[in-house]
Amino acid sequence: MNAASSQAAIDTKPQLRWWDLLRPIMALVASCWASCYPPLFSTCKPEIFTVTGTIICSINSKVKLCIQEDVDSFPLIILDLPINTSELAGLMQCGTARIVLQCDLGLDRSNEPLLSAATWAMHCNGQKMGYAMRREVTGKDTLLLGTMRTISAGAGILPGKECGLGQCKYLRGQFEKVVASNYSEAYHLIDPSGCLGQELSIFFLGI
Repeated sequence: MNAASSQAAIDTKPQLRWWDLLRPIMALVASCWASCYPPLFSTCKPEIFTVTGTIICSINSKVKLCIQEDVDSFPLIILDLPINTSELAGLMQCGTARIVLQCDLGLDRSNEPLLSAATWAMHCNGQKMGYAMRREVTGKDTLLLGTMRTISAGAGILPGKECGLGQCKYLRGQFEKVVASNYSEAYHLIDPSGCLGQELSIFFLGI
């Protein structure tokens, strides 16, 4: 191999590493764009579903995020977010929130479902917030979600006796789930009537 070839091989390695990191993000951005602005010619479309998402804000603990296929189904994921209720209110006061949750899949988890990751680095509107933790569904979670079965969308307060966690505030809505690949999923709040007054998107990325 001559000197020019050796130099070219050396120069491409950093570029490949950067592309490996950017690939899931670019795939997700492309899929979200395609869901809003379909191309004239398309041979492959992202999978799109509708699911139920609930943000639970109890007084004395961190904010929880729960995603279910519907109000009667077992949660797909419950995350303890690294923020409290007042911090979440501050982030959402502008009416638009973009939450990005990123996990490290690694070679040993490359074939596992994306949402099975235990630890997620969280950013909201470009601000690093800390780490969200996935956890198992508890009896209190089951009680709370059972209390909310008749609520498909809206925001309000649950009395402490009903939810078993003390007085809780909640935001629940239908989300459009966009699956771009095994390493990227997006959830966009559906609010056609504008009653929630909030634009909210949650992105799960695996690298």
